[in-house]
Amino acid sequence: MNPFLFLFRELLGSIRARSALFFALTGLLLFAFLAVVGTFFLVPQPTSEEVVDASSLPVEEIQVHLSPRLSSATVDRMYLDVRAREDVERVVFRFSQELDRDASGGVFLITPSSPTAATGLVADLQARNGVTEVIERRGRGEPAPPPLSAAARIGLLCSLVVTVALSLLFARSGYRELLRSFAGEIRLLRISGISERTIVPLTVGVGILVGFLAGLLLLVILYVLHYVVISGSASPPMLEGLTNGGRILGVSLVNLLLGVVLGGLIGLYGASLLGSHEFRPVP
Repeated sequence: MNPFLFLFRELLGSIRARSALFFALTGLLLFAFLAVVGTFFLVPQPTSEEVVDASSLPVEEIQVHLSPRLSSATVDRMYLDVRAREDVERVVFRFSQELDRDASGGVFLITPSSPTAATGLVADLQARNGVTEVIERRGRGEPAPPPLSAAARIGLLCSLVVTVALSLLFARSGYRELLRSFAGEIRLLRISGISERTIVPLTVGVGILVGFLAGLLLLVILYVLHYVVISGSASPPMLEGLTNGGRILGVSLVNLLLGVVLGGLIGLYGASLLGSHEFRPVP
């Protein structure tokens, strides 16, 4: 058997209940970190173009374009007639050149009293003699609200810092317990002339294993959620990202790699304990 694999197996065999608890907490915190990272990629972000259907928006203004052949008296009578209607809140006369330099004639800018009254008002105006065109100006739809609010994003970003800090804390305690159980073997390795290049990777390997398992757990959970979401008849907007199998695969592989990298950094942090006096050979 490869000496490194043999020593690594012996090191894992030195894990006791206390050190196992600390490493399990470290793995759960790394899993939480990776889950938050995945959330930013899997939760869809609406763009400014994502608005409600224009036909469902209320009519804010009606532009009634008049024929340039109408006399001033006819335009005045039409103006007074429109202003007297109960379904009209406000009416303003403008020359067409104020809206379009190439146009001619006049324009009534009408504000309906209510969105429901606008339909009948438009139909009546279109039927009048001397009216060349009726244009409805509808309100602009508001962009769809993001599934993650600004406060939620700030909270998730803060949770990234907290999970990393706590994972380092628990990993430090777990390595301290593990290396104390393996202290005799470490002294023998150093007495026998084994270099630090062999001993340090053993401790780093434990961190990499914890990070890999955290990323693997997230991968499994994401694919279970993917199956649940696509099996359902409808899914909330927040879960639409889970319907894309390609995106889930990409996020899972990135998180798996990120978990290995974080686990390796945690292992290097735990390897710093090897410089303690209790692991040095007895003179």
